[in-house]
Amino acid sequence: MKCIYMLFFAVLIFVSCKKMDVAQPEFEVQLSKLQYKVDDTVRFNFSGDVENIVFYSGERGFRYANKDKVTIEHGIPQLQFTTALAGVAQANSLKVLVTKNLLGNTPENLVASNWTDISDQVVLAVNSTSTVSGIVDLSTYATEGTPFALAFKYEAVMKPTVAQPIWVVRAFSISNLFPDKSSVPLVSLASGPWTSYNFKNPAAGWAVSATELRMNGGAANSPDNEDWLVTGPLNLNATKEVADFGLSIQNIAGRRLTNYSYVYKNPGVYKVTLVGFNNNIDGNKQVVREFEITITQ
Repeated sequence: MKCIYMLFFAVLIFVSCKKMDVAQPEFEVQLSKLQYKVDDTVRFNFSGDVENIVFYSGERGFRYANKDKVTIEHGIPQLQFTTALAGVAQANSLKVLVTKNLLGNTPENLVASNWTDISDQVVLAVNSTSTVSGIVDLSTYATEGTPFALAFKYEAVMKPTVAQPIWVVRAFSISNLFPDKSSVPLVSLASGPWTSYNFKNPAAGWAVSATELRMNGGAANSPDNEDWLVTGPLNLNATKEVADFGLSIQNIAGRRLTNYSYVYKNPGVYKVTLVGFNNNIDGNKQVVREFEITITQ
């Protein structure tokens, strides 16, 4: 009996030490054509014998050539907000200014900083109707290591019989838009931080709440007003790491596919890659099939 047990354990050791062969996959892919339109169904037909299939569409983030490397993507900083105007308008009573050399948070440093007027790049309200500014690309000011800031500058002059205009800013945001259309917020109306500066007529100034920025100006015959509301300093150079990967559409535990369909939403030329592979703990064998397809509008 002892000899039998020894023989049994010897067989187990032999089997456990022997490597398991991996079968060479047989994997072919056919396409009926290489040009499609947006929203067409692209059908990949399979033949052969393979355990696993991974699909790379060729779109950003899903490129086989980049599967083993991480890339750094820079976002595009974008500004947008809404405004409304109450009372009698005064020309240029609200200006939108930006700087990438904010010198400090004192009134003297504020004035000494080099500000650029971008009011002509936004749409400002002409009455009490809420008006969308449009999207402003701030990439010009996204210089590494520079303290970007944005200011709303209010200026109104004394009128004997007419009150100064009231400006309201809502839905303010500066966000970074990445190539995959994802967005990372940098600052919002609620988060700020906002700092107000009053250069003329301390009786009136900017009021900040979680929902709006409001500058009421003064009543008729009030002194001239100059008030700034500043957010910053900000870092506009947001980045993120992106690693491309494929979609596992078949694995050894699942149903064997005879085809796979995909729909492209954007025109372009895409290098599509399908990887068929067999593997176990001792090895991996794969076949790579690639197509260059064109998607038109």
